[in-house]
Amino acid sequence: MEAYIAKYGYIGIFAGTFFEGETTVLLGGIFSKLGYMNIEKVILWAFLGTFAGDCTFFSIGRIFGKNIIERYEFLRSKVPLANKIIKKYGNFIIFIVRFLVGIRAIVLLLIGCTNVKLSKFLLFNVINSALWSILVSATGYVFGNVVYVFVSDIRKYEEYTIPAILIGVTILIMIYRHIVKEREKSYGD
Repeated sequence: MEAYIAKYGYIGIFAGTFFEGETTVLLGGIFSKLGYMNIEKVILWAFLGTFAGDCTFFSIGRIFGKNIIERYEFLRSKVPLANKIIKKYGNFIIFIVRFLVGIRAIVLLLIGCTNVKLSKFLLFNVINSALWSILVSATGYVFGNVVYVFVSDIRKYEEYTIPAILIGVTILIMIYRHIVKEREKSYGD
């Protein structure tokens, strides 16, 4: 298991953060604490994936505009909420977009459709990608401390603890996303 995580873990973090990424970065932080990965590399790959993904969605919005949003129902359904958020928070939304779980891509597409200057977007995106990568990785790393305390010789029990960690973090993310969806419904009404 250790060799697999060491070989593919950073690629997984990059790919996961390109789209959403909370789960992959949290796991990267946990695995760093347990000695399977390096926390600085987790943060770096999380930053690179996050930055690349955000720039990609912004560019798609810039190039293809609203045509792509109109083409897909799941994107159209998020537009009213995203528009309310952009209208309410203005340019600040560019900074906090990385912290919006579940609607990040549509907000980035919409921001790309606006007249926001590329230089402003890139500046805010570098800052929020770095901050997000550090915070989420550190959260996983701290959670790794809890796991480490409960299991004194983690390598002896890794066939049980790693799946348990994966399942536990996934369940927590699913609960969090459910709460966010419920808030979206109440905010959208």
